[in-house]
Amino acid sequence: MKKIISWNVASIRARMDTLLMLLEKEKPDIVFLQEIKVEEDKFPFFELKSVGYESVISGQKAWNGVAVLSKEPITLKSVALEGFEDQARFVEAVQSDGTHLISVYVPNGQAPANDPTDTSRLEYKLKWLAALKKYLQGIEKYIVGGDFNVIEQDKDVYNPALFENSVLMIPPVRQAFRELLSLPMENPMREYHQNEEFYTFWDFQGGAWPRNHGIFLDYIFLSSDYFKEKIVCADVLKEYRSCEKPSDHAPIVVQIK
Repeated sequence: MKKIISWNVASIRARMDTLLMLLEKEKPDIVFLQEIKVEEDKFPFFELKSVGYESVISGQKAWNGVAVLSKEPITLKSVALEGFEDQARFVEAVQSDGTHLISVYVPNGQAPANDPTDTSRLEYKLKWLAALKKYLQGIEKYIVGGDFNVIEQDKDVYNPALFENSVLMIPPVRQAFRELLSLPMENPMREYHQNEEFYTFWDFQGGAWPRNHGIFLDYIFLSSDYFKEKIVCADVLKEYRSCEKPSDHAPIVVQIK
């Protein structure tokens, strides 16, 4: 059995104690991290190695940043999608059996506050999602984990009416995400929670956590040809959202045979 976790940590320096606790308690084999918010020289490679994890990252000072942690040996393959090297939102490692491990932090796409008519960030998001789909089409065996910044279905947010004009759920964004989902890959977070309220993110503001005003933003995808019959379960580890100094995202977990 293998355990895979993906978590937007909203700063690895702020969340390091909780991350170490998660690694000790959950004992995942693979971890995808997003919003690590550090460059390579500030990433805790040694601390993670001391508890049994190899790491590869694509880092950026104070913003973005993604990482892959693995108990098994991994080799760094890529730190960006082609044409999107300006932001640290993609990192890819390869295991010895040829499995590609990819951590992603999809752009939000929200217009700058000082110019709400500026659509450049939205266009970047749509192009980024299209580039990710194209990239995955060229890989046979992969596991992708990340924060996708998309509300695919109305039930994925506590009050869809409040978000109907948000870049998280407007039709072009949903369509771009669904085109990604059209690839032959498994979506266990959706499969195991089709008919229930299921969130992975609760804003720090407005009492979102105690009021359960959440959003489903985080996913783990696995290539169907290799993993379709191997998935055992998928869930959200909500207890880490209520711990001391939490991220606004809870870790998500998938187990495979």
